[in-house]
Amino acid sequence: MEWTDDLAVRLARGTTAQALVRFLRAADGDGLSRREVLAVLTERFALSFDDARLALDRVQGGVVRASSGNPANEPDPVKDPLAWMSYRLELGLPVDQDPPWPSADQRAAAEALLEGAGRGEPTRGTEDVAVALEVARLAVASQEPGRVRFHLLLEAATALSTAAEACVRRRGEMPCAPEGSQEWVDGVALATAARAVTARFAAQPDPQLEQRGYMLVGSIVTRLLGQSYAFVGRAMIDSARCLQRNGDPERAARHSDHVVADFTVLLDRFEADDPFDEYVIALESLLAAIEILTEVRGPSADLTALATRTRQTLARAETD
Repeated sequence: MEWTDDLAVRLARGTTAQALVRFLRAADGDGLSRREVLAVLTERFALSFDDARLALDRVQGGVVRASSGNPANEPDPVKDPLAWMSYRLELGLPVDQDPPWPSADQRAAAEALLEGAGRGEPTRGTEDVAVALEVARLAVASQEPGRVRFHLLLEAATALSTAAEACVRRRGEMPCAPEGSQEWVDGVALATAARAVTARFAAQPDPQLEQRGYMLVGSIVTRLLGQSYAFVGRAMIDSARCLQRNGDPERAARHSDHVVADFTVLLDRFEADDPFDEYVIALESLLAAIEILTEVRGPSADLTALATRTRQTLARAETD
């Protein structure tokens, strides 16, 4: 992988370069695997997988430069901010404090939406991504009694959906958001928040709520992050498992059919080369889709052969 002279990355709202660097500096000591580190970088910090690999490289680069003992080796804070932050933290040099997030106005707007929802008013939503994320965070954390919490979660889902639609409009004619763009990182953050809201919906007695939650996640992912096999695969399998769990196995199988049709090409792509990072995740989604189809429709020679080939490709990644 080669990078340009500009080694900056765009981070999710509410996260900072300092938080990212501190996380990576602690990851080794915490015993986190590369898979676990990449999950945090690509979800909490909303980096593309290319930017996640860049972040790993630049944080380590800052440590190496600090170890030289030569002040002239301090990275450029504008062109190489992660290495610069890593360098200064390694040497115990002062760094700016992270700004508060969300802003007071954003927090107030989120609280106003939830107050209305708590009174049973119709959901309103918001096109402001920061406000939508705060609405979701507060709704998920709410300890309000059942019916009130239900209305808060509905407002959160509406806010996330409305903010996602605004991102889609800003994307313009492009089929999905460019990786690393503002719409990309917002799409990741919105999908992650929608997944958290869906987990709360799963506790409700109506299974349709959980299914609608996964539909929202899938809509955000496919419309904004659609070029990412890893994100799309997870969204499709989550939705298929939900449908299967809630008594609609044939729809689960149809979701899985789409994964098999779209993801089998990866087996040809990695016929000779070993899969890595996001492609391992994607191939795991392919294997999960095959397993769902086998559970729903029964085994077949074609599915067995495809599963064997997928496992063999994944095994090469696991031996690296």
